[in-house]
Amino acid sequence: MFKSKNKEPRIPSHVPAAMVYDFDIFTDSARGGDVHASHKSLHEAAPDVFYTPHNGGHWIATRMEDVRYIMQTPELFSSRNAPFSPDVGKLGLSLPPQDMDRPDHALYRQLLMKFLSPQKVVKLEAQIRELAIGLIEDVKPEGGCEFMSSVSVPIPVKTFMGLMHMDQSRYEEFVRWANGILASDTMLKRLPPFVRMHFYLKSLIRQRVKSPSDDPISMLLAAEVNGEKLTHKRVLEMCNLLFLAGLDTVTNAMTFSIKHLAENPKFQQQLRDHPEKIPAAVEELLRRYAFPNIPRRVTQDTELGGAKMRAGDRIICSLAAANNDDRVLDNPGEVDLERPKFRHMAFNGGPHNCAGATLARLELRVFLEEWLARMPPFQLEPGFKPEMRGGAVMAMESLKLRW
Repeated sequence: MFKSKNKEPRIPSHVPAAMVYDFDIFTDSARGGDVHASHKSLHEAAPDVFYTPHNGGHWIATRMEDVRYIMQTPELFSSRNAPFSPDVGKLGLSLPPQDMDRPDHALYRQLLMKFLSPQKVVKLEAQIRELAIGLIEDVKPEGGCEFMSSVSVPIPVKTFMGLMHMDQSRYEEFVRWANGILASDTMLKRLPPFVRMHFYLKSLIRQRVKSPSDDPISMLLAAEVNGEKLTHKRVLEMCNLLFLAGLDTVTNAMTFSIKHLAENPKFQQQLRDHPEKIPAAVEELLRRYAFPNIPRRVTQDTELGGAKMRAGDRIICSLAAANNDDRVLDNPGEVDLERPKFRHMAFNGGPHNCAGATLARLELRVFLEEWLARMPPFQLEPGFKPEMRGGAVMAMESLKLRW
């Protein structure tokens, strides 16, 4: 199954040849210009759980049953010391509570929910709607736009910056940092934007120590876990997670969703005629176009999907493949508003279900409501073919629309 791209691929002795498949989650994910089709093809081409020697060597799980089990069994599949690749691990980037297991994970997650709970998030709807309307009305007379830079980046990024009481004039700088960290394929490229982000967040923490506010950083500085206040280092680590998650996730979900609408005019019109179906559309689009790949570290020798894993092995869960698994869904490639309610994993699952999921859903719903109410029918710019990238967070590089 494996055709080497490297001169000397290293396959551990406990991995049989039949469980090895040639798949680079960075480069092969984007093969053919469709990251989701690439991951879905693994269902037919590879074992349900297979080993790839690329990026330091790791397992990949593609079926919903296996991915759910991994996410719900942290005692076997740990979030601790589970970098997406050895290269990422060298950055020393700690992202609590994402890289914690219970009980610590639950304690620190509770701190995030103080400002990301449904009760808190719903209060942001008016400002999100105002921002979306302004951006849409700006591009509407142009007859087309590069959707990411015009709409899908500024909505979540500016919302996040407002939530964090950050300097909005630094918007473009923040976007460059996030893209440099998330989209780069080597540590050498990731390091400069990471260092800039790190020092900015440190300076912001120092400001909040001197002048506390009602923002999340001030809340974290005042919070306690097990009777002890968080150190500035721990607050900085949690801010790392908020920065990266807040500046990228919704952008990708929004971009994949609007690409689907641009390519499916009947579905686009269905939502115009029935805006009450937009919340259901948000869920189906999130399922169909899930884009994170989630790493875990095996804690003890175990077996899953016929794969015998050793303690210390890394395994990456393809949420794109799991959410399009034909063993649990009929016609998973279709975005079907009449589909029976399905517990998808676009926001991960188990104890590590995304803390920002409520905010993401709100941003996506409000955006679609305003876009479809205000814009004429739209499509991809003639001749435009999106370029996509793989990795921990799969994404499009750009999306050009015309109307």
